Amino acid sequence: MKNLIAGFAIALLIVCAVLLYLQRQAQEKLRAEDESLRQQIAQLKADNENLSNAAAQAKSSQSLPDEQFTELLKLRGEVGVLRRQTNELGKLRQENQQLQAAQGKAESQQSNADAQEQQRQAIMQRVSYAKQGVLAFIMFADDNQQQFPTNFAQASPYLMNNMEQIETNFDMVYQGSTTNIANPSGAIVFKEKQAWQMLDGKWLKTYGFADGHVETHTEANENFDHWESQHTALPPPNQ
Repeated sequence: MKNLIAGFAIALLIVCAVLLYLQRQAQEKLRAEDESLRQQIAQLKADNENLSNAAAQAKSSQSLPDEQFTELLKLRGEVGVLRRQTNELGKLRQENQQLQAAQGKAESQQSNADAQEQQRQAIMQRVSYAKQGVLAFIMFADDNQQQFPTNFAQASPYLMNNMEQIETNFDMVYQGSTTNIANPSGAIVFKEKQAWQMLDGKWLKTYGFADGHVETHTEANENFDHWESQHTALPPPNQ
């Protein structure tokens, strides 16, 4: 599973690198064409000044020499070319903006997907720790007259690993006898020490119950007191 995720991440990095390369190529092309257009516009301004002078002379003489008339036609042709280049430059700029927007959207979607996957993995890890811990508690009780351990160290012989993670992230809630619990499926044995906020803004904690099952519970804020009070280990009715 880790190799698959790593391969997927590498593939995504390659796609992002290609998109960045294409974007840079488009930007460099735009800059080069923009500079060329600026130079041509500057030249056109100089030519226009010459044309204005020629037009002034034309008004006084009511006619243009053949050489000036030819120059006028040439300038008109250059103006048409520049207009087409300006339109093409506008299209390139628009395409570049669209490319940047698409790339930004893809990066945002990928970032959101990565965050959701990290959150899912974190929840699965907490549930796994809780499952291992509560099963160790139950096995300890089976070997000790149905008494749950009074600390995590007592349950450590029943765990292959992750004892440190369990002790670091969870608090013991119930330490008595399993026979004194009226509803094992509704009685919390240990709980996650701190709630943590998910991507949707809600808060989550993980719990291990006396019957061996594990639950995650969410609240709108960090206060889980009311829900936890409803899942305490109560004695049987005849006690």
